[in-house]
Amino acid sequence: MTHPVIPAAVPRRRLLSALPFIVMLVALAAAPLSVRAVNRFLTVSGQNRSYIPSFEYRRVRRGFRTAPIEQLTYGNPQWVFIGDSMLGTRIKPTLLAEISGTGDRNVQFLFQPASGPAWWYLTFKNHLVASGVKPRVTFFFFRDTNMTDTMFRLRNNLGEALDEAAHEQEPELDALIAAHNRGAWARVDATLNRLYDVDTAYAWLHPSIQRWYALRKYRDPEARLNFENVIETNFNENFRRDLAADIGTIEDDPDFGRDLPLSVLPLIMDLSKRHGLPVCFVRVQRRPDGNRPPPQPPALAKYVADFKAWAQAQGAYFHDDTGDPELTLDLYEDGDHFLDAAAYTKIFRRRLDPLLR
Repeated sequence: MTHPVIPAAVPRRRLLSALPFIVMLVALAAAPLSVRAVNRFLTVSGQNRSYIPSFEYRRVRRGFRTAPIEQLTYGNPQWVFIGDSMLGTRIKPTLLAEISGTGDRNVQFLFQPASGPAWWYLTFKNHLVASGVKPRVTFFFFRDTNMTDTMFRLRNNLGEALDEAAHEQEPELDALIAAHNRGAWARVDATLNRLYDVDTAYAWLHPSIQRWYALRKYRDPEARLNFENVIETNFNENFRRDLAADIGTIEDDPDFGRDLPLSVLPLIMDLSKRHGLPVCFVRVQRRPDGNRPPPQPPALAKYVADFKAWAQAQGAYFHDDTGDPELTLDLYEDGDHFLDAAAYTKIFRRRLDPLLR
């Protein structure tokens, strides 16, 4: 029995028919490599290697801010507050100073909107500890499980705020982030970032895209700044109060004992003990349901109880706003933000009287 002979031209025809698809795949993979060439041409490639290399490869960085150290040294505050907008919309520093035990004790913020525990830890270490100032208490404001969520507000470029609080190397923080990024997808993302120089390109390209209209429309820097301020104000007044992100989410399975080792809490407590800086962790109350406290799932209640027990065992203070009958809905603005900071400041002063005399 003889077998039919397949002409050699058939495989070639199949290859030729698949060639456009192959060329397209090669182009898709190779075209982004031009980004590296552009970065080199602009002499930004390789600048300012990240202090968290396990999370981002390279990008142009903002400089470290020394102003908070100078302000701390000059003010020598009795109390320091660290946090994000949960702090910024609740405490009025000047009012708290007026209603303190002597009526004139200085209060200072280390505050960054849309920040997370990584920034809170860095500013505690690199600003407050570095200043040599010894406040009576440093307060950390947080929501629910944020203090043990190391990656909270690091992704989606929110981590850029860390630039101003980070030194050239932050090995302790990098080790925590590396432990959180052990998955296969994290490795793929890191590989693509290194290959295509994405972080570096974003650092110089994003501001230009974001501001292209203002840069083209307004040649005068002052007019351009005024325009951008108006846009931001209108956005905040008309859209921001509807953003669900301001309310935040509750973790499905909070477990303090599980999350503690990969959080910044042990680092903060180590600094607190070594430098004689007492700390108090303040869990703010989320938006009430009517005038009732927000629901507390059993797992979250246990998480908070475990956090409080751990903090007290470490020699730290812990205060939970949740359930305070004076924190009614009329005091809130959008999401978990507060409308009446003066009212909250007075309540806070009474609740933590032993620390604020």
